[in-house]
Amino acid sequence: MRSSAPVTTDILLLGAGHAHVEVLRRFAMQPEPGVRLTLIGRENATPYSGMLPGLIRGDYTFDQAHIDLAPLAAAAGARLILGEAIAIDPAGRSIRVAGRPDIPFDLLSVDVGGTPAMPAGGGIPVKPIGRFLEQLNRLEAAAAPDARIAVVGGGPGGVELALALAHRFKGAPGVVLVSSTAVPLAGAPPSARRAARAALIDAGVALVSGVTAGACVDGVLPLSDGTALDVADALWATGVVAPAFLAESGLACDAAGCIAVDATLRSVSHDKIFAAGDCAALGRPKSGVWAVRAGAPLAENLRRAARGNPLQPWKPQREALAILGLGAGKAVAWRNGLAVSGTLVWRLKDWIDRRWMRMYTEMKMPADASDPMRCGGCGAKVGAEVLAAALDALPRRTSGDLLDGLGGRDDAAVSRPPAGQLLVQSVDHFRAFLDDPYVFGQVAAAHALSDIHAMGARPWSALAIASVPYGPGAKMRAELTAMLLGATEVLNADGCDLVGGHSAEAAEPALGFAVTGLADPGKVLRKSGLRPGDYLILTKPIGTGVVLAGHMRGLVKAAWLQAAIASMRVTNATAARLFLAHRASACTDVTGFGLAGHLTEMLTASRMSAVIWPEQVPVLPGALELAGQGIESTLAPENWRALPGGDAAPRTALLVDPQTSGGLLAGVSPDRAEACLTALLAAGMTAAIVGYVEPFGERLIRLAPVDPPLE
Repeated sequence: MRSSAPVTTDILLLGAGHAHVEVLRRFAMQPEPGVRLTLIGRENATPYSGMLPGLIRGDYTFDQAHIDLAPLAAAAGARLILGEAIAIDPAGRSIRVAGRPDIPFDLLSVDVGGTPAMPAGGGIPVKPIGRFLEQLNRLEAAAAPDARIAVVGGGPGGVELALALAHRFKGAPGVVLVSSTAVPLAGAPPSARRAARAALIDAGVALVSGVTAGACVDGVLPLSDGTALDVADALWATGVVAPAFLAESGLACDAAGCIAVDATLRSVSHDKIFAAGDCAALGRPKSGVWAVRAGAPLAENLRRAARGNPLQPWKPQREALAILGLGAGKAVAWRNGLAVSGTLVWRLKDWIDRRWMRMYTEMKMPADASDPMRCGGCGAKVGAEVLAAALDALPRRTSGDLLDGLGGRDDAAVSRPPAGQLLVQSVDHFRAFLDDPYVFGQVAAAHALSDIHAMGARPWSALAIASVPYGPGAKMRAELTAMLLGATEVLNADGCDLVGGHSAEAAEPALGFAVTGLADPGKVLRKSGLRPGDYLILTKPIGTGVVLAGHMRGLVKAAWLQAAIASMRVTNATAARLFLAHRASACTDVTGFGLAGHLTEMLTASRMSAVIWPEQVPVLPGALELAGQGIESTLAPENWRALPGGDAAPRTALLVDPQTSGGLLAGVSPDRAEACLTALLAAGMTAAIVGYVEPFGERLIRLAPVDPPLE
């Protein structure tokens, strides 16, 4: 996912609009040496606006009408960050995303779309489409059969939406189209208007024309002629306004807040910023057609800007072919005053839309992208300025037992262990397996803390070993800072101080921690101690290995990847506390050796055997599908030694899947297991009883359907 060449230019793609997916596709086909792409998207998948009416009608499934961002970003070698941008700092060249450190850029392209121009709180905006679909589902579930839903906007978007809703609802609830013009589609040729009007009448859509609408409040939609409509709600498909933060950033914008760009799609006020789609003032109607067509020139000019070459002006045609779905297998198309409608037009539209989607949903990873990742070596220390700036950005948290740590900048941390406490120490180290350094830092820290929690200890202090690729000082500083900020957030939440460490240059990012914990004598959890009849409780779903391996190959949906990341970011602090409270007999964390491998360690130490119920083991979304395709992590073949003779079924394969920041596996006596599981679930964990311990036998682990444990 990362080029071996030093990164000299960071291109940040803000928004996953139609133009940006084309930028990703073109950079995937022809990578640019020294350029790193980062895509910031609000949601896992980006919808294709041309298929939205068909999705609403039921002509397409969600997946057919959406581009999953994870495989596309992986194919382009782009970092994918899912979050909501709230500000741009053009002078400092960074983007502020809620809940994480600012993201720096050298070149920025904005394709965040917009929202319909409507009164605040006056109904449901059709854009952003992802949020609209959620609200539409809730509205449909709540609306009475005899209610009406208003669509405000008589342009192509409003007409097509009204028709799609009418076919979906089949009259219950009804649909009314409110148009400010005398007739819907006022800018289309007369024959196109007639075809659309006939389709609206046939679908049972009521028409209210020549009036503007106000805010819909308590089921009343006021109109400019003094009348009002009683409706369940109003859906707005009117002219687009851009997100407010664009104009607030100081970028030159038009009256609708859209970024003013020249013929090269570059901001007229800031030469390192580009824009396309609905949020750009292109001098063209707000339409997906222009966003799609802007993708190719935008990609070319971003490439040229990164090289320092002159930009090329884009000269779009004056008028584009418009095709509007009428439902019932028909559509109407027009261009240059000519229009045609019927079933053949719909087939053409359907063919165009599906072909466009295939360009982004059937991309293949580069040939060498599926090679198994192997650990790399370390390099020289990073520069003093880089390190100092990264440390200055970290929050300061110092426990009373710490005499000197990062704040003092001495050669080593000095601490005084509390009297009567045992020291528990562990170390873990990762090369980067996620392209987002902030999230990678969080996961690396959570994983490093896991051994301490598995022993029933309290994390106390940590030393970091961090490596970043060589490059300009600002880029190394940003990478190191993001990693350490993410890590510090997780460490501090578990009461652990980052007290020092070592930083180095390397071919790729890497991060590890040596963690020291404190434990009360007599309360240390160990791998030994399992007893016959103990239930085995697992506190996290398994499958991170196959999900990460599948992501390297561009096979993982963004939702699957985000579910894995969400699991890996959570530490085992609460699970350890609850296992201690319910007097677990033994405990370990499930990491590189997989569930079967770590259970084998417990059974060997305890001189016991166990029965595992594979169907009861919780798994991450997508893990079974990937395992069924034969996807496995590098260490998985070696882990099969824990299950000699095991079948190749996906659920069995996941038992040997190496885990990153996995859960805890503990033995709990039968009289306490149910209460322990209830407490774990109440704390928000995906916990389950996955088997039980039996006396030592011929096989350490036996797989079986769910059955009661031995008495």
